[in-house]
Amino acid sequence: MKKILVFIFLFSMAYSIHAQTKYTDSLKALLAVTAKPIERFDLLNKIYDKNDATQGLYQDTALGIQIHRLAQQINNDSLLAISTNVIGNYFRSKGDFPMALEYFFKAIPLAEKAKDKRRISSVYFDIAECYFGLQNLESCFKYAKKGEDNLPDKTSPMYDNMVIQFYRTMGRYYLEKKQPDSALVYIHELEEVNRRLKKSNYAGYGFTQSGTAYALLGDNEMAELYFKKASALSDSIGTPVIIINNSVGYIPYLLRTNQIAKARQYTLRLLETGNRLNNNVIKLTAAGFLNTVCNNLHQSDSAYFYLSMQSALKDSVFSQNNFNKIQALAFNEEIRKIDEEARQKQKEEQRKQNIQFALIAFGIITFIVLFLLFSRSVVANERLISFFGVLGLLIVFEFMNLLIHPWLASFTHESPVLMLLALVLIASLLIPLHHRLEKWIKEKMTEKNKAIRLAAAKKTIEKLGREENS
Repeated sequence: MKKILVFIFLFSMAYSIHAQTKYTDSLKALLAVTAKPIERFDLLNKIYDKNDATQGLYQDTALGIQIHRLAQQINNDSLLAISTNVIGNYFRSKGDFPMALEYFFKAIPLAEKAKDKRRISSVYFDIAECYFGLQNLESCFKYAKKGEDNLPDKTSPMYDNMVIQFYRTMGRYYLEKKQPDSALVYIHELEEVNRRLKKSNYAGYGFTQSGTAYALLGDNEMAELYFKKASALSDSIGTPVIIINNSVGYIPYLLRTNQIAKARQYTLRLLETGNRLNNNVIKLTAAGFLNTVCNNLHQSDSAYFYLSMQSALKDSVFSQNNFNKIQALAFNEEIRKIDEEARQKQKEEQRKQNIQFALIAFGIITFIVLFLLFSRSVVANERLISFFGVLGLLIVFEFMNLLIHPWLASFTHESPVLMLLALVLIASLLIPLHHRLEKWIKEKMTEKNKAIRLAAAKKTIEKLGREENS
C-alpha cells in the first residue's frame, strides 16, 4: 500500500513538472519574439519563478544576468529589487554567503521603496537561509520572523509562495534546535500549502524534514517512510536542489541507524553535486559525512583525507574575514533601519508643521476677508484701522519668518548676525508696502464711513419727515 501511495505521488509530481515545463517552453517562445525591455523582464522573471519548483537556487546563470541587465536598463525600483534578489541567490547557490547577503541587504530598501511586500518577505527569507547555512540560528530566526511580518495579504496570489518559505525555514530551525514537536507544526503547514502549489522542491523539504523530526522522536518506522518518499522524489527528478535537500537530511539518519554503505552512496552523490556546482558549503558538508563514513569502515587514510578537506573548506566558509564582513553588513542594515525610522518621523513632523502653516495662512486670509466685509457695514475710526493694520503686518511678518526660517538657517549657517540682517531686510520691504496699504485702506474706509453716515442720516431725515407728515 505504501509503495502504491508513493507511486501515485510521484506520478502527480511528474505530471505537475511536465505542465510546468510546457508553460516554461511557451514563455521562452514568447521571449524569442519580444523586444520591449519591460516585457522581456516580465517573461524572464516568470521563467525564473517557474524554474524554482525543480531548480531552486541552482538556475542558469545567464538567466540571472539577463534579468539584472534589463532591470538596470529600465531603472525601476521594483525591478531592481527583483534582479538584486536574483543575483544574491546566485551567490547563495555558490555558498558565498557574504556576497549573497550584500546583495540581499541592497534589495531590501529597493523593495521597500516599491512597497513590494512579496519581494521584501522573499529577501528576508533568503537572508534567514544564509544565516542558517552559516550556522547562526538566532539570526536565521530573527530574519525569518521579519519575513513573516512583511508577508503580502492573504488575498494576494503570491501569499502561498511566500508563506511556504517561512514554514520551510522555521521547520529547519526547530529541527536544528532539536525540537521536533515544534518543527512538525511548521512542516504540516508547509505540506498543507504545497497541496495547493504542488512544488516538487517543497514536497522534498516536507518529506525530509518529517523524516528528521520522527527520527528525533525515536519513531524510526515513520522516519523511514518519509525518507524513502524523499529519496524516490530525488531519484525521479534528480535536480541539485532536491538531491542536496534529501542527502543533507537522510545521511545523518543513515549513519545513526548504522546503514553505512547506503550513507556512503548518498554522500558521494552529494560531494559530486557540490563539485559540479562549485559550492564549498555542500562540499564541506559532504566531506564531514565522508569522514564519519570512512571511520565507520575503518578506512583511516580516507578518513584523514576527508578530515583535511573538511578543515580547509571550513576555513574558506567560516573565515574571520567573512565573519567580519557579515557582521558589518548586518550592522549597516540596522543603521539603515534606524535612519529610515528617523526620516519617517521627520516627515511626520514636517507634515504636522505644514498643516499648522496652512491653518495660519487660512487665519490670515479669514482675518483680511472679515475686516473688509465688516468695513462695509461698520463705522471704524482711523485708530481702529491703524491697530488692525499693525496687527496684520505682525502676523504676515511672523508667518513669513516661519516659512523661510529653515531655508534661512541653512543659507546663513545659523549665523545670528546674518539672520538678523536678512529679517531686517524683509521688514524693510514690508513696512513701506504696509504704509501704502494702510493709507489706501484709510482713504477707502473714510469714504465708506462717510457714505455709511450719509446713508444713515438720509434714513433718519426720511423717518422724521414721515413722522411729521403723519
